[in-house]
Amino acid sequence: MAGNPYHVIERGAAGTIGWRIHYFDEVDSTQKIAAEMAAAGAAQGTVVIAEAQTAGRGRLGRSWHSPPGLNLYQTIILRPQMPIAEVPRLSLVAGVAAAEALETVAPGLVALKWPNDVWLNGRKTGGIIAEAIANHAEQLDCVLLGIGINVNLGISDFPEELRTKATSVRIAIGRRCDRIELAATLYQRLEARFQEAEAGRFASLMQVYERYLALVGKRVTVVEGASRVAGVIEGVDGEGALLLETDHGVERILTGDVTIEGAYD
Repeated sequence: MAGNPYHVIERGAAGTIGWRIHYFDEVDSTQKIAAEMAAAGAAQGTVVIAEAQTAGRGRLGRSWHSPPGLNLYQTIILRPQMPIAEVPRLSLVAGVAAAEALETVAPGLVALKWPNDVWLNGRKTGGIIAEAIANHAEQLDCVLLGIGINVNLGISDFPEELRTKATSVRIAIGRRCDRIELAATLYQRLEARFQEAEAGRFASLMQVYERYLALVGKRVTVVEGASRVAGVIEGVDGEGALLLETDHGVERILTGDVTIEGAYD
């Protein structure tokens, strides 16, 4: 492990997001390292961040393109007081925080693709995974909140098959971005938004989320396993469910992948 350039933004006491940041040149996955630290008793707010991942993964076990020295690859350990069934809500909370952090460097370009993607200029620049870890009693022990953000990738740094689907902060704004400063802003926003959620103000957070919601008014298909539901996106409700106007009325969608012709899937 090299010297830690993120040490300068560590803040607060144990329990505050970003209070301790463990930095690695390369790991297989920050989720895996964070899981080991959580099992050893790492406090809430502990962050694992890496310059490169050899086996980075996103939602549903998908791989995450993780070249070295350009992006933010991180997992935050959270120990929320909530039922395991509500853990997916934390992806939406993190989405709000990530959008707010990116607004400071790319104002007016940020959108959220429900439930786990962050967009700049209509292309994916970030992804979020909230992984629940249960104890022996099948109760929630912790959540591993993975947030990957493409920061300083150039177009040529993407595999050819991703160049029309993904982007980075650098591509969107035309200049390099300070990753350490962006990380500091992200942790500050995530701490504030997580505290709101813990205080029972999730519904008001969803009003903020809805302001960033991509594809409102667009006809989409939501796929979950063998199930497919088509309709027009109306918004999200106070519990974070996607509201879809279908031929049979408005349906609340709790999980699934949103697809639309010509948009990132």
